[in-house]
Amino acid sequence: MNMPSLSILTLGQAADPLTRAVFREHGASALARDTDSLMMWIFGFDVIWFVFLMALMLFWVVKYRRRPGVPAQRSPHHNTPLELAWTILPSVFLGYMFYRGFESYIAKLIAPTDSEVINVVGQKWEWTFTYPNGASPPEKAAIGGNEAAPILYIPVGRPIQFRMTSNDVLHSFWIPDFRFKFDVMPNRYTSYWIQAEEPGDHWIFCAEYCGDKHSEMAGLIRAVTPEEYAAKVSSWQVSGTPAERGFIMVNSKGGCFACHTITGSPGIGPTWKNAWGNEVKLADGSTIPADNPEAWDNYIRESILNPNAKIHAGFPSPSPMSSFAGTFTEEQIGWIVEYIKSLSDKAPAQPDAAPKQ
Repeated sequence: MNMPSLSILTLGQAADPLTRAVFREHGASALARDTDSLMMWIFGFDVIWFVFLMALMLFWVVKYRRRPGVPAQRSPHHNTPLELAWTILPSVFLGYMFYRGFESYIAKLIAPTDSEVINVVGQKWEWTFTYPNGASPPEKAAIGGNEAAPILYIPVGRPIQFRMTSNDVLHSFWIPDFRFKFDVMPNRYTSYWIQAEEPGDHWIFCAEYCGDKHSEMAGLIRAVTPEEYAAKVSSWQVSGTPAERGFIMVNSKGGCFACHTITGSPGIGPTWKNAWGNEVKLADGSTIPADNPEAWDNYIRESILNPNAKIHAGFPSPSPMSSFAGTFTEEQIGWIVEYIKSLSDKAPAQPDAAPKQ
């Protein structure tokens, strides 16, 4: 297999990092450029205040220096207007920084409803990806000391949401060109989204130290035209979509239909029909909110591994369901989540319909 070796010039148009930072030439999306803009604003703010304060300091050092034969002046112990000024004025600017930063952060977390979801699993020391049709990218690239870093194809102009989890320790999925990274944790899902504006390559790194080969835990995002993306992904042979594989898991390995239905009528446990993405009341009075994909994915995953963690209102507590920890792999749990999702009227469009019982 041909594995191209990459240099930094393939990932940025300018060789000088300072030039790229100042002119923000390689922010790969509008959200990335917004982050660049805020960073440069904060940098300019810091420089201006640093120069101003150092100039005052030098002026006062010279003006109020101790002179031979002149007694030192008594220093005032309190000045209310001055103290209010140096507290309130900087706080206004800090409040603006917080607002801009928080707004940008939330915008990168909340994916558009038409996003295509790609599953990301981190493990020592590699990233694995699964597309909605069940395919995993087979192509590799040489990045640094990693001779087989995965190449993840994404389409230009379409939002892509990464649903991430870890098989072992804490990782962090970092795409520098999109100016965002987020922790990838065992035992739960996290997510964020990107949208490439033009074809090109973008590095992926792990930004959380995870052991000996942490620095080699790399990958490559390759943004291509929607037509090239569709042809590429469809050419990879897969055996069933994740939803179809999830049906096999719950129907055979899990025996889940003994307690759960897909008709809308409750059994021993709650029905799965139109469950995902709709608000559910829990026995403790809390809810799983509607239209929160990450909360729902985590709820299903947690219920498989720890059925008593969150009891559906109206059903027995403790739950008669046994834990399936150790029965399903992390990948298989993801398939089950996709199957339950496919039974809901809130589910995003899937490449193929999931099988019904």
